[in-house]
Amino acid sequence: MDNAMVFKPEALDLFHGSLELKGGKIMIGSSIGVGWNALTLGNAFYTSVSVDAARLFSHLVLQKSRLKGEETFNNVGFAKIYKVLLHKDSSILDADKALDANRVRSILTRAGIPQRYLEHRNDDQLTDFYKSADLLCYGAGWEGNRNEYLTKALGFDGLLIQERAWDSYDYYPQDIGIDWEGSDITKGWPPKTLALYNPEVISGYELISDGRIYVPNKEVFILDIER
Repeated sequence: MDNAMVFKPEALDLFHGSLELKGGKIMIGSSIGVGWNALTLGNAFYTSVSVDAARLFSHLVLQKSRLKGEETFNNVGFAKIYKVLLHKDSSILDADKALDANRVRSILTRAGIPQRYLEHRNDDQLTDFYKSADLLCYGAGWEGNRNEYLTKALGFDGLLIQERAWDSYDYYPQDIGIDWEGSDITKGWPPKTLALYNPEVISGYELISDGRIYVPNKEVFILDIER
């Protein structure tokens, strides 16, 4: 399992776009994300290694809030962006690294995958996270999201992965503070997402960019904090 872990998770630069994070404790809800974040990786606190990706999602969550008639406020196209910090003992699974085939085979067996499917998979196939997660579609002994289930069954707190949904992404809104030509999204395409299934591994977070327009004494100014 160790070869699938991210080295020094506390050194990862992680970002989260949101209307606002309140209090000192992160709560994980069911399918509360925006875009594919509500579905593809399960119930998690979603972060990205790309600050521009976090800005994009803060724009999407703001639009979702407006469409549902919920919280709305003047802004410059995005809400708030936070930098998220992890404890050094966090166990993060890197989907691009090889898994332990024997352990995966055992997990899939317990999940109800018929032996006829496993017999035709060699160890090289079972060390691949994506292929192993897809095999869960044939099992009846588990429930939920396959990426979340496999990550937790392997004993990890979170999953670092390149989400497939980025492959067909074509929404690039203007005027939200992203230079798409020079963005870190396009330079390192697709940007990796870190889905945190255990919020206890988050050691803290800080606001690094605020897209709200504040109106003190009726004078409008834009506060966009970048550190």
